[in-house]
Amino acid sequence: MNWSVEMLIAIKAILLTLLADFVSGFIHWLEDVYAKPGMRFIHQIAVDNQLHHTRPREFLKKNWWQSSWDIVLACAVLIATAWWFNVLSWEIVLFSVLITNANQIHKWSHQNHSEKHAIVKWLQTMHILQGPRQHGKHHSGEKNTHYCVMTNMLNPLLERIRFWRGLENLLSFTLA
Repeated sequence: MNWSVEMLIAIKAILLTLLADFVSGFIHWLEDVYAKPGMRFIHQIAVDNQLHHTRPREFLKKNWWQSSWDIVLACAVLIATAWWFNVLSWEIVLFSVLITNANQIHKWSHQNHSEKHAIVKWLQTMHILQGPRQHGKHHSGEKNTHYCVMTNMLNPLLERIRFWRGLENLLSFTLA
């Protein structure tokens, strides 16, 4: 099969989107399972995370910068490091842009229909961005599933293979 450059770029962009969704889901899982108020350096993240689970729309009060500054900092370090080692590429930049907006995409899944821009509604309807129905699964019950907040693609697979519980079991076994 002869792949065009455009096709390869599109495939890479999709894979980078899924990678950003997985990484943001992994961080979300870490926050939910291990971040506790009073912990050094991450106290506020833990407090905000617990508040989000008791009052899911609370974090809608924060602007983009307030809910993404830590991710921006991490991505700035990633980009600077890639530049320093002369390996900076469009893929690293795209991944950084995507993951930097994970909290915003997460916010959209908590907004009412009337609060969203038409483009966001369309992207959620087309199942390109995660919508309220799938994300709502994270906020029901024990809140220990559906950690990926950007797309509807990874959560069903990760839940089917019990990835997060397996990871918790592995860490419990390894750290015991």
